[in-house]
Amino acid sequence: MKGTTDNIKKLSLLKPRYVVIISAVLVAVVILSSVYEYYENKREIYHVLYDYANSMIQTVSMSSANSIISDREMENLMAQHLLGTAKNTARLDSLNLLSHESLEKLARENEVYRINVLNNSGERVMSNYIADSSHSVRKGKYSTTDYLAPIFDGSKKEIVIGLKEARLEKGMRFAVAVKRAYDKGAIVVNLDAESYLDFKNRIGFGKLILDIGSATGVEYIVLQSPKEILAANKNVDELSRYENDSRLKEVYEKDKPLNRIVKFGGHDVYEAVDLFNIENEKIGLFRIGLGMEEVNSAETRMLTRGIIVSLIVIVITVIVLSVIISNQNYDIISNEFKRIKTFTGSVLENMSLAIITVDVVNRIKIFNKSAFEIFGVPYKDLENKNLDEINTFPESVKKLLRHKATLKNMEMEFELPAGKRILLINSAEVKNESGNPDTYTLVIEDVTELNAIEHQLSQNEKLVSMGGLASGVAHEIRNPLNTINMIAQRMEREYAAKIGSEDFNSLIEILHSESKRVNGIIEQFLSFTKPPKLNPAKIKVTEFLEEIKKISGIQTNAKHITLTVTATGDSFINLDYQQMKQAFLNLIRNSIDAINAGGDIKILYKKDKGKNVFEISDTGEGIPQENLNKIFDIYFTTKKSGTGMGLSIVRQIIIQHGGTIETESRINEGTKFKITLP
Repeated sequence: MKGTTDNIKKLSLLKPRYVVIISAVLVAVVILSSVYEYYENKREIYHVLYDYANSMIQTVSMSSANSIISDREMENLMAQHLLGTAKNTARLDSLNLLSHESLEKLARENEVYRINVLNNSGERVMSNYIADSSHSVRKGKYSTTDYLAPIFDGSKKEIVIGLKEARLEKGMRFAVAVKRAYDKGAIVVNLDAESYLDFKNRIGFGKLILDIGSATGVEYIVLQSPKEILAANKNVDELSRYENDSRLKEVYEKDKPLNRIVKFGGHDVYEAVDLFNIENEKIGLFRIGLGMEEVNSAETRMLTRGIIVSLIVIVITVIVLSVIISNQNYDIISNEFKRIKTFTGSVLENMSLAIITVDVVNRIKIFNKSAFEIFGVPYKDLENKNLDEINTFPESVKKLLRHKATLKNMEMEFELPAGKRILLINSAEVKNESGNPDTYTLVIEDVTELNAIEHQLSQNEKLVSMGGLASGVAHEIRNPLNTINMIAQRMEREYAAKIGSEDFNSLIEILHSESKRVNGIIEQFLSFTKPPKLNPAKIKVTEFLEEIKKISGIQTNAKHITLTVTATGDSFINLDYQQMKQAFLNLIRNSIDAINAGGDIKILYKKDKGKNVFEISDTGEGIPQENLNKIFDIYFTTKKSGTGMGLSIVRQIIIQHGGTIETESRINEGTKFKITLP
């Protein structure tokens, strides 16, 4: 206190003009310093807003592209399934084997809504659906020739009509068509698309736009083509049109992102614009508008406080208040920066996609919760760490982040703590206002389960097609086979006693034996194409596995193989006891055949995420990698006396139970089958 008094006294000794000059200089310095800091802080806020807007638009673009590509893939899978059904129907039609009952059966077995057989005039001559009398007199919403002209004029043998409105009923259909044999017309197969459209509306592109657009601070998200607005989270009629905005044209034509401040709803909005394309096809422009109320409020508060502080400095002391101004301004900017950073981090942190962002010197800036869940890295301890400091991070991902290459929908397989996972990786590079690289981001999605589902659907369709073919071939072979067998019996009855030749008798016996063998194979084919109906019951897992071990004991003991059964817990499971026993015995028999002498077979049961998991592993010779994708195909076998039906039947039984079966194998190390049941 005494020191302050002494300083005031010393100042009072100065001439007034010197005090005025010193005060004016100090005030000017403080004011200029405040103005400089104000603009620096403002620039920093806009830089954060720029990063956030561009990160969001990149994320929205990638998520939207993935959603649209997934929709296309789903429609392609539906089309392939329907075309397979249509072609099977066409084959039966060419053999004059079609009837209303057979069409009903085909529709039921292939889970399709309608199969219509049309003549060249587009008139329905047969269907799995018996129309009431009103159908024949009602006029449809369109003519069948509107869609089937390419087939009727002979330019195409098959077409995918896709989604269309039902001609005589309410609702939407997904349809395909194939040409009938002998140019007799067309066969049209369709699905009821209402459930698919409902599913698409709940998780598809439009829902994505609405969900992200509802986030705090987002004024609008718009996908705009040169002609119209394709999608938006709200009414955006007041946005500038493509033809009236030269900067939008530049973004669309030159793929040059745009950031600017525009008017929307009577107030300023920070807008980020970028080109949205899928597989080199320009879809339109994504425009994201972020509210600037908080930014404008921060600017106003900073400016007001600067003026007040400057006035207080003139009244009291320039030096003391200049420190106060600096501290106050710093606190304001710091709080605003933290708030914006928290808001940005909250959005990125809770995204289902993994987000990893590094700066130009490979320091980690963003590593969200989804990235932690995929890679098992303690993400909260990673901020501002260099990539080389993280030993638990996959080297292949580090390499992608270091090289900063442009990646679009690149799938890679990784060995992660959760096992082998397939990741879909996209990248985005953000540049600063000078056009130099600022940050590099990887957007990662775990598509392991999605790929497994697509593979399962593909395999199911293959089994349906091959099963249908097997059924047709079996029926065609059985008739001449019965005739051959009857001729052999007659020859044996009428000529064996007369001729009395050992060679003749031997030939007759071989003819009988081979006929029975072929008939047995046909019976297997038919049983595969028409699997028995499931009779599920509540079964105790330990008792079921002990029964399997007991039945297999004779074969394992004969080859000195150790069969071990391990079951955690005392669980019960609903399954068809006899069919599932057949599946397990087939798998164990394969393991026994793969082991020359000695060795081990292990059966493990456990609960995993509410699912029942069985693992059957052996120490046999293993399966070559090129055969792993074929072992469940019907008729595929590497055994000299095998029919190729065993593993196909196993897979069919597992699928009937609503489960999946996966295979891992290494040559000379063994094979493991993993069965997952609900």
